[in-house]
Amino acid sequence: MRILIADDEANARYGMARALAGEGRELIEAEDGEQAWSLIQDEYPDLLYLDLNMPRLTGLELLQRFAQHPAIGKPEIIVVTAGDTVDQAIECIRAGADDFLTKPYEVERLRAIARRAERRVAMQAQVASLQTQLAMPPGCGSLLGISSPMKQLFNRIPRAASTALPVLIRGESGTGKELLAREIHRSSARADGPYVAVNMAAVSAPLIESELFGHVKGAFTGAEQPREGVFRSAHRGTLFLDEIGDMPVAVQTRLLRVLQEGVVQPVGSEQSIQIDVRIISATHQDLEQAIEEKLFRQDLYFRLRGIELCIPPLRQRHEDIVLLAGHFLGDSRHFTADAMTALLQHPWPGNVRELKQRVESASAMAEDEHVNRIDLGLKAATGLGEPSRFEKYLDLPLTEAKNQLVEEFETLAIERALQLESGNISAAARRLGIHRQSLQQKLKNGGFD
Repeated sequence: MRILIADDEANARYGMARALAGEGRELIEAEDGEQAWSLIQDEYPDLLYLDLNMPRLTGLELLQRFAQHPAIGKPEIIVVTAGDTVDQAIECIRAGADDFLTKPYEVERLRAIARRAERRVAMQAQVASLQTQLAMPPGCGSLLGISSPMKQLFNRIPRAASTALPVLIRGESGTGKELLAREIHRSSARADGPYVAVNMAAVSAPLIESELFGHVKGAFTGAEQPREGVFRSAHRGTLFLDEIGDMPVAVQTRLLRVLQEGVVQPVGSEQSIQIDVRIISATHQDLEQAIEEKLFRQDLYFRLRGIELCIPPLRQRHEDIVLLAGHFLGDSRHFTADAMTALLQHPWPGNVRELKQRVESASAMAEDEHVNRIDLGLKAATGLGEPSRFEKYLDLPLTEAKNQLVEEFETLAIERALQLESGNISAAARRLGIHRQSLQQKLKNGGFD
């Protein structure tokens, strides 16, 4: 990380540089505002400690230069000021500074700001790296991914597709198990045959046998017409049995016979019909535990588990989040930096399905071409790799940490109220128990999107 210290006092620059020195940091100095502006354009610092009162160009005037030259990248700017010029420091923050230090400052406060900036720089580097990787081949067919776990999965798909063995796909809900099943079928010798999918969890128990094996007319009350069943519909193709763990044990017994003998017997019929079907099944359940609890037949498990493929959850493949989010967003809109950071830090319990829903909803509700964190309904980012949400406060003086925690909580409370009230400021103010004018002032001063 490159840090620029801009102060007209040599002793002040020396003391600050000594306190900030460390591995992975490059320190550069400027003795006046004009020199600082020149270094900003030439050296692209990540963090700037900016003395408020400098010759040739004051701190406030330098901040105004950024507004006049928007193409020049602005570092994180910390205004350093004497205690009697706090009002000027606040004016600088309104002009674009990120924070301020009051002289004499505490060294730990100075270092804490640098560590916070390092986390931001690390996150920006990760985002830049991921965006660079988007130019690489992004996946396998309709499956998208550039992460190591997904690349390993993509390497196994052609080998799995080239065999006639049953395939068992494991993965949490929303990871894309059916997409994987379709890709195996598309890559197999059966690609010209039918692909039929059925979700066992979505079929009512009394109708499962009819859904799978078909029935003859009059086989049961309401069976006014014969039904072919999905096994016969998938003849010479692929049958995808999703959520296989939800299949009743009695039906499992019949399914095992079909797999062993290659014949189906429609409900209400004594005729056995020859079929040629490749089975791909999927589950998010622990089948081994279900076997122990006598909820799943062990012999059926071994029959279905000819080849086992696993799709990792989204939280284990961060590299794919940017790729997938950009794919769902399309070319007409763009994520803000804050939105990108929030996307990377969200745990995604609903996996790709949740990501798709959030991005498509945000795209529909965004006011312009920029999709921000609030559009996505995600919480504010807390820093890359922090083991605790309080870590960033631990290096601060207790009073300062308390003030920042209160400010963060207030921000989250306001955001939540606005989301619950669909952006209605009056209703949000009533929910928060404050006056509408107070909420408007907080929104104006708090940097809300």
